[in-house]
Amino acid sequence: MSENRDRAPSLTAEAAPESSLDRAAPAGALSREEAARRVARVLWVTLGLNASVALSKIAYGHASGVLSIRADGFHSLTDSVNNLVGLLGVHFAARPADAGHPYGHAKFEVLAAGCVGLSLLVMAYDVLTSAAARLTGTAAAQQLDPRAFVVLSVTLGVNVAVARYERRQSEVLGSTFLASDAAHTSSDVLVTLGVIATVALVQAGFPILDPVMALGIAGFIAWTGVQILRQNLRYLADAAVLEPHAVRDVVLRVAGVASVHKIRTRGSPGDIHVDLHVQVARHLDVVAAHRVTHWVIDALKSQLTGVTDVVVHTEPAAEGQKFNPMPPE
Repeated sequence: MSENRDRAPSLTAEAAPESSLDRAAPAGALSREEAARRVARVLWVTLGLNASVALSKIAYGHASGVLSIRADGFHSLTDSVNNLVGLLGVHFAARPADAGHPYGHAKFEVLAAGCVGLSLLVMAYDVLTSAAARLTGTAAAQQLDPRAFVVLSVTLGVNVAVARYERRQSEVLGSTFLASDAAHTSSDVLVTLGVIATVALVQAGFPILDPVMALGIAGFIAWTGVQILRQNLRYLADAAVLEPHAVRDVVLRVAGVASVHKIRTRGSPGDIHVDLHVQVARHLDVVAAHRVTHWVIDALKSQLTGVTDVVVHTEPAAEGQKFNPMPPE
């Protein structure tokens, strides 16, 4: 049985209204394998930059004897570890669907992104214990020479660039890991700013503000880590990814469609699965109804960013129910 899968020209050409959960990025046009290759390329670039930042801090701290910068350098190595975890997660996520995993392996990237959230909680604990040691007087305030400020300023600039780059690429590629890692790098920026501000305040005669600021930074980092874990747990728990009205707006403009209901979505931004029930014109035969079904599938994949799989249950419309006119044969 032959089938015509051409789109209905008059009713699917105009873009559907954009949902608040939609992205303007063209990720939907990329295959899963191509998107994974691009994400991996971003991670290799950021891995090199993060390693350079960490090694520069460690080298300066060792040469100058400033233990705080040396310790911060080893702490920065966690960024590189996160990049490696991300590379592994993206590698496994890019594997095609198989008999044991018919929906693919995309959730491996979500698991890797969850690891970033956990690393932020560890970072928050480290900053919190340091602040507590300062408050109790068991740790001395940091003292830095002018060269240390230069090192911190340069590494700060690199981290800001990395965070922006990862955030932008996460939107373009629909990558949950890049979005999570961008938040992690932004927290590193906050820690470095806190170190610089702390030293300046101590030298200005306000040592009590050192641990107070550190407590605030620890709280913000912990909040960011919890938000990352919460979002990725939603993906793992198959929470809704798209607003139902965004799907409905697209489907109700397809030729031959009378109504749509039972809309469900799940997955992650770059791998969204949609299933729905669509009522089509009652007079259509099986071949024509099948054609309308594929128009619905194609419209959703082309107009909603990140949609990779659509399952449609096609039903006949009720007697006398209005439907979108079919295009001329």
